[in-house]
Amino acid sequence: MHPSSPISGSCGLGRLSTYHVEAHTADDISKSLNFVRQHNIRTSIKNTGHDYFGRSSAANSLGIWTHHMKETKYHKTFQAQGCKAQYENIGEIGAGVQAQEAWEFFEPLNMLVTVGAVGSVGIAGGFGQGGGHGPLGPKYGLMVDQAVEFDVVSADGKKRTINECTDPDLFWAMRGGGGGNFAVLTSYKFQLHPAEPLNVHCFRASWPMPKDITKSEVLRDVVKALASNQTLFSNNGIAGYNFLLPDHMVSLHIMPSKDTEAIKRVTKQYHDFLTAYPGIKIADNTYHTFSRFSEWHNFTEQPSIAKNGPVGLGLSESGRFIPKSLFQAPSDINKLTDAVLTAMQFSHTNRGSGSAQLYSTGPANHPDGSSTSAHPLWRDSLWHVIMGGGWTADTPSAHRTQMQNTISASIQPFKALTPGGGCYVNEGDWMEENWQQTFFGGNYDRLLSVKKTYDPTGLFNCWKCVGWTGYQDPMYSCYGQSGKEPMASVPLGPVG
Repeated sequence: MHPSSPISGSCGLGRLSTYHVEAHTADDISKSLNFVRQHNIRTSIKNTGHDYFGRSSAANSLGIWTHHMKETKYHKTFQAQGCKAQYENIGEIGAGVQAQEAWEFFEPLNMLVTVGAVGSVGIAGGFGQGGGHGPLGPKYGLMVDQAVEFDVVSADGKKRTINECTDPDLFWAMRGGGGGNFAVLTSYKFQLHPAEPLNVHCFRASWPMPKDITKSEVLRDVVKALASNQTLFSNNGIAGYNFLLPDHMVSLHIMPSKDTEAIKRVTKQYHDFLTAYPGIKIADNTYHTFSRFSEWHNFTEQPSIAKNGPVGLGLSESGRFIPKSLFQAPSDINKLTDAVLTAMQFSHTNRGSGSAQLYSTGPANHPDGSSTSAHPLWRDSLWHVIMGGGWTADTPSAHRTQMQNTISASIQPFKALTPGGGCYVNEGDWMEENWQQTFFGGNYDRLLSVKKTYDPTGLFNCWKCVGWTGYQDPMYSCYGQSGKEPMASVPLGPVG
């Protein structure tokens, strides 16, 4: 708009917070919480804003912005407050430290951080409090598995240091129960791991666009090959990012190991199958070894990760955990393959992207009992499947609505295959009706009890977080009743 042009119509902030506090210290946060509590104002917590649900902002609220809390420390030895146990190689980051800032600080110390694939994500926020999966997940577990202590400001304005010995229930809740909802985190202390090479198999290929994705022999064979090898990959600590579209794919497998030839041995069957497959055009089928995490990131993010997870768009997605049991019998692998192709076909023909993302970046080798509140199905799953799509600002409203409904509906074949299942709290469907079970599983009741103990008046509230107040809350006036709109129906076919 030209500054001299007349302004017509009206403007609004939508679901953005009316005011923000740029917090630099715990005192800033404590004073802000005391203020909103005194004046009965709603609040929201924002770090970098990487949230598909819009949880980091809310209409009619005072936002607390923690992005500038950037202090970073390394502790060669560490003792958590009130605990007897001694730790070695502990990292400490302020609430606003982003993944790339973290690995750039700890790399010269020859330490690895269990970050995700995108460098701009603030790892102490929803990532580090909701779970946090990534290329090191199969070997070391989720980000919440690394946590040893948090500094937080609770709803009463009190500054607390919490761990397994001091306020253990609150510490448990913030190790997987989601960010911005139990207390405001100011500092995150976590286990580091000695640096080791990242060994990568990168495969990219294309083929003619199929008329019907469910009848595409190429896609069917590729998904079956991946699923058939997944147990072997996961058992050997290999993480995977697999992006499938109707006419092409990108497959990245990452193995942290000093044995730089191990990935070739473990992936040989998968590699040889793809190499010899007739009728596909292979753009890349190579192995690489990176001595530093930053080298791997620079190699993969722009051509692969970032390209398939762009920013600056309206984004929506739905997800589902796929349990280990579905990767054993050939009949179950066939059902899983049917589900992938059925979901892709439905998405493709109903204004979706037609893509499926198959992530094997979780803690399949790390059963934790009850030490974290991350969804229990993380520990029993080999894939987290994501169906998603995006749109630009000029996309007509009716098309956006159809795309969102398509994305919600396209996950149904996987739900039919995994009754009573769930998905990652940060990578699910914002319109999910059965959100308590889907996002939190059997942990929800205990999480709600902790929430009521430390935030009895519901000062913290966010979209379909623990204790969510519902559609009628003025904080969610911009969401309307979208979450209750009828969905399109997906023909489940053989997966039902």
